[in-house]
Amino acid sequence: MGENTPSILLVDDEEMVLSSLRGVFTLQTDYDVHEAATPKEALSHVARARVDVVISDFLMPEMNGIELLKEIKRLQPEAIRLLLTGYADKENAIKAINEVGLYHYLEKPWDNEALLNIVRNALSEKGLRRQLTTKVRELDQLLRQHGELEAKHRSIERELEMAARIQRSLLPKRFPELSGFRFANLYEPCEALGGDFFDVIAKDDGAVLLVSDVIGHGVQAALSTMLLKGVFQESAARIDEPTELLAEMNRRLHAVLPSGMYAAAGVFYLSSGSDHIYYANAGLPFPYVLRKEKRLDEIVLPGTPLGLFAVDVPPYESREIVARSGDVVVVGSDGIGSVIADDGAMFEDEELRKTLEELAGRDGGTIIEETFKRALAFGNNKPLPDDVLLVAMTRT
Repeated sequence: MGENTPSILLVDDEEMVLSSLRGVFTLQTDYDVHEAATPKEALSHVARARVDVVISDFLMPEMNGIELLKEIKRLQPEAIRLLLTGYADKENAIKAINEVGLYHYLEKPWDNEALLNIVRNALSEKGLRRQLTTKVRELDQLLRQHGELEAKHRSIERELEMAARIQRSLLPKRFPELSGFRFANLYEPCEALGGDFFDVIAKDDGAVLLVSDVIGHGVQAALSTMLLKGVFQESAARIDEPTELLAEMNRRLHAVLPSGMYAAAGVFYLSSGSDHIYYANAGLPFPYVLRKEKRLDEIVLPGTPLGLFAVDVPPYESREIVARSGDVVVVGSDGIGSVIADDGAMFEDEELRKTLEELAGRDGGTIIEETFKRALAFGNNKPLPDDVLLVAMTRT
């Protein structure tokens, strides 16, 4: 197979397990699949060949799966490491998450589709990390090459234009059809590339909405939103509770984001035709509920941004938002509030709440468009100081 074909190494001392895993990957993927019946065979293979993903059993002769994956981490740090465990070994698998940088663990018997999704997402994240590292390295090199700055600048502009198109393509083209809700969004980066991002996935008879703001803007922030999308899509598909979703995303993002990078985020769980929206926050500005009867409610819920800390993160909390017909939930990044007037006043301090109070009772799309228009006027139509993202959920 080609050098770009993902390489998968399966390690288990039971031939039946190896045969089952081999069938999953050879029949449903074009990966380059290798097998090892003992840890010694696995280490020999890793020592001489590139491996993208290692899937190892926990209980084996010579050494257990955690010890094996720890040695593989030393030999090939970039290899994605997955562990297969029995129910009794679950506690050991959880400990291995930090000890060996475990990407994921699965209990036997595993679900084939879940296994394939985990491996696909792992390979996608690995590719994104490689792209992120490459881009940052390229930019560092450009800063040192002053003699070629002008030519490089033109090249970067072309790349940024292409990257901006790619980044916008990551945003949802449309919201899912959900009975009782109408959605609207507004996204305006202050540069070609931005760090604000939103995504939504349909789930059962409802949807999960993510609104986020990666620190900074430009290439690094934009590439980090790509990692954020992958982590959200995979995690939200299998987690049914907003605080658990944020906790899982925090753990995953801390492992893959560059040092010093983090993302404020909020997640909303919506059900078709229901008045109840479940919300959890990780450092995003508090959302507002614009009531049909012209009242404005602010949902005060603090939380630690994602990816900032690996451990000792205070538990995320959730709130139940009751949105009845005609109510509009508005959430966004801090960009709209950071617009500055000529006298130094900020839109968030002077006009944001007043604007939303005046717009209560109108449709969500109208609310965010008019809010953005008033923010620009407040800042005397100067260039935006930060990316602006607003999402409105209108209860019909």
